[in-house]
Amino acid sequence: MEQKISKPARERLIRLARLLEQLEKSGKQTVSSAEIQSRTGWTSFTIRRDISMLGVRCANAAGYNVALLKKTIDSVLSLGAAEKRCCIVGLGRLGEALAGFAGFNNSSFVIAAGFDSSTNRTETLRAPFPLYSTSKMEKIIADEKIEYAILAVPESAAEQMALRLAACGIKGIVNYTAAILHLPETTAVENLSVMDALQNLSCKSLN
Repeated sequence: MEQKISKPARERLIRLARLLEQLEKSGKQTVSSAEIQSRTGWTSFTIRRDISMLGVRCANAAGYNVALLKKTIDSVLSLGAAEKRCCIVGLGRLGEALAGFAGFNNSSFVIAAGFDSSTNRTETLRAPFPLYSTSKMEKIIADEKIEYAILAVPESAAEQMALRLAACGIKGIVNYTAAILHLPETTAVENLSVMDALQNLSCKSLN
């Protein structure tokens, strides 16, 4: 079922799962497509179409069952099903902030290592996981069976570092740099650019 879900629909369903988790924590048992629309900006048609791809009926006259819909999305997209080992590459201010991100604690993503070219930084920075020089990256990634990486290095070093990660067999990279990466098809990339997001917002405000 999952392979039939397009990338945009998958991204929306992942965000919907996060919204449903928030609603569930607040004690809400059902939610309508109209309420989801008001919270996300997606059209009711898009919401119903995405949910129909899950192949399970999660709705009744009152709306969608929050717990059942969340459980179904988790199951179909394999969210939180198994531990996924990750690393952070680049331990400057952004990397340091990511190292302390509490969101990892309740997820299936485990940060197993952090890497930086500065030995001083790896020796002085406090983190809840081991820190290493990037010179040891290939060995540590293999030893720790790391599959995903968060890239937070300077833009000038991003391409070279990403290629090293791809050569290590990393399945996916979350790219926090402004660099447009060109990598083998075996390594997926998700770009998270604050500047791109601000540009997008500014374009929307002109419409």
